[in-house]
Amino acid sequence: MIQANIIADAIARSLNPLLPFLEDEAVSEIMVNPGGRVFIERAGKMIDTGLKLPEYEIHIAIQAIAKQVRKDAVASTAEAIVDASLDGMRFAGAVAPTAPEGSTFSIRKHVPPEKRPTLEQLVARETLTKTQADLVTDLFIHQGKNLLVAGGTSSGKTTLANAFLGRLPKHERVITIEDARELNITVPNHVAWVANHQAGLTARLLVKLAMRFRPDRLILGETRGDDTYDLVRAMNSGHDGTLTTVHANGTEEALDAIEILFQQSLPPGAQFDARTTRRYLAKTIHLVVYAKKRARMLTDHEVGIERRVEQICLVKGVGDHGQYVLEEV
Repeated sequence: MIQANIIADAIARSLNPLLPFLEDEAVSEIMVNPGGRVFIERAGKMIDTGLKLPEYEIHIAIQAIAKQVRKDAVASTAEAIVDASLDGMRFAGAVAPTAPEGSTFSIRKHVPPEKRPTLEQLVARETLTKTQADLVTDLFIHQGKNLLVAGGTSSGKTTLANAFLGRLPKHERVITIEDARELNITVPNHVAWVANHQAGLTARLLVKLAMRFRPDRLILGETRGDDTYDLVRAMNSGHDGTLTTVHANGTEEALDAIEILFQQSLPPGAQFDARTTRRYLAKTIHLVVYAKKRARMLTDHEVGIERRVEQICLVKGVGDHGQYVLEEV
């Protein structure tokens, strides 16, 4: 992981018109499309800024950032793609031949953990109802159900997870594992770890290490790969009230995604057939909260972005035909 000021410095040299968007806390996404047209998401609105940047300046900015982050970058060709986790940001850029119509990049700005909305504020914003908030709090916080927060890209998964985690009892010991620091844990007995895949420090290794640190709760920022098998084992070995997030388009799809990741992350020689896997997961993941992002037109030039909890389901088991049995609550 690198410091966010590397991005700001590179943009200051090549793309100075974007600096106000970097400094504006209400701006969550800066998108520079091929051809130089700039869009932003600001305070839940998708806005065409009217800016059009020169191709050569966009290309220079991407190359400057690539040279700084190459150790943290993922590239399919030597100079075609940059994808880097930053301190408070995520930068993704592409140049030719990947982007034949012109260089392009997107910057996602993460809200500082201490400024993320509370559960009460999300209720006020109608992201979820008070009934939903109280229900998840009871099941996850008080009853210790293992919670999976699901949704598409930028659907508010981490924001919801943070809000639920804000209700953690002060006496609990919590270990968090993330790719970039986004969670705001306020309990005093908290250990925060950040994975560094380029250095071989994977989330899988950190999940295994966490089991030796006596956690009351293990929180994985996102389940995305080889960490899944060890995480599910941890969830099913007395570590109640575990939370993680996953990209998915629904509650059942979220369990399908975990199932695929679980199978892909099995250690050498281990085998689980589909039905056994589903039974194991159904006993391990107790609760799924699904959030969805929707767009709505506000004016001819502005599109509003709504993020809401669409469904909350208890996982009750596996049916006679192998399907997950879900109870919407």
